[in-house]
Amino acid sequence: MLFLYGPFLLMELLDSSLYYSEEVDIGSFDYNSVLTKAEKAGYEVEGSWPWPGNFSGFEPGDVPEVRENFGSAVLVQNIRLNYKDDSELMVFVCENGTETGIRTCIAVSNFSHSDPESPLQLSEFPDDSWMLEKLGLLFGSDEKASEKYLEALKKAAQNQTWDAEIQVKESPDFPAVHAYLTENSDDSSYDNYVLGFYGGPDIGSDTKEVFFKDGNQVGSVSYFVPKAGVVTFDKGNRYTGNKYIVELDSSGKVRLEIIMHVGSVGESIPEKKYRAFFREMFEEIGLPPEAVDNFEFLHTSLMM
Repeated sequence: MLFLYGPFLLMELLDSSLYYSEEVDIGSFDYNSVLTKAEKAGYEVEGSWPWPGNFSGFEPGDVPEVRENFGSAVLVQNIRLNYKDDSELMVFVCENGTETGIRTCIAVSNFSHSDPESPLQLSEFPDDSWMLEKLGLLFGSDEKASEKYLEALKKAAQNQTWDAEIQVKESPDFPAVHAYLTENSDDSSYDNYVLGFYGGPDIGSDTKEVFFKDGNQVGSVSYFVPKAGVVTFDKGNRYTGNKYIVELDSSGKVRLEIIMHVGSVGESIPEKKYRAFFREMFEEIGLPPEAVDNFEFLHTSLMM
């Protein structure tokens, strides 16, 4: 892909002038609705919607703090519950879940297990009482269902290497899990990094929320925050027009960029003109036009 399309990507940037802003939080908006309106209005949409499609994850349900921080389109990628310092219970969407109808993988790992080619020993499992409690928390199941899952994990450990993993049809009760982690921790922190394809747009970010009690990690949640770019060209022509980009993610963060036409080094666009253009874009895709006033733009040139 880089061999085929790389020269065209470079031609778009070299010998061009560039306007760009820092990222600004403009407040909450309906991510999917904005991108749907953008597509209907004739804009190009790049990123995690509509391509490359839906990413694996659980809907977070009614957790106001998560919706407020990451927006309506956020997905929960995995949940980890830590047992002491050396082992954990994790749930995540199975890779083959959409094909088989089995959505959730449950895995037990022990960080002290040194041989990746050998099975996990039952002595390396967390205590049964802890496992039954956490399985009940995750799936809201009765005692018999939790016991069934635990026995299945112990059986799987005999036939697998490194960890023990099973698949179930139930999705985790994320609101209950998040409430438990919040109530049983005295500190938390966020780590995040941007996801993207080489030579292509960013598709979102992975954000990990880690919960601590007395300095020890009690659990963590990994979220996927989708990101996309809404793109158009003034003059209606990608070869002679200037490329306007509204880059946004579901948490409410927006960044603006203008890549001027090839050969535009030394040229500029009146600020009044490009701000008016962005305001029109915002209005058509369902973002508040007045928010454009909050962006400060830098201007530079890229030369061969």
